Amino acid sequence: MHELSYATSMLNTILDTVNNYDDFKDKSIKKVSKINLEIGELTFINIEQLKFAFEVVSQSTLCEGAEIEVEHIKPKVLCNNCGYEGDLNAKDEFDIACPRCQSLSLKIKGGKEFNIKNITLEFDEVDKD
Repeated sequence: MHELSYATSMLNTILDTVNNYDDFKDKSIKKVSKINLEIGELTFINIEQLKFAFEVVSQSTLCEGAEIEVEHIKPKVLCNNCGYEGDLNAKDEFDIACPRCQSLSLKIKGGKEFNIKNITLEFDEVDKD
């Protein structure tokens, strides 16, 4: 289940960033409430399994209970035959031919991404005397 390794990487990246970012040194972070991801369709990640795995690995951390939103990134290709560069429009079955000339000689240029686009933090209220 590679979703577990993605979930663990997400958690480690977020916690490292939050704990080491200078702008947060003087603030008390209550929790990470939302995580926005960009995931390429060619990663073949099951989003529900990823969310479940993240729920498990994030227990007792700042990320526990965080809402995960996913933006899917369509595959992009460069055709070595005709020079077409753009979306790979997959039909019912995964079609790897150039949409313009039907060549099978393609370079994948996008659709394999797994990015944490941004996170939403909640801070503890600090009493000002």
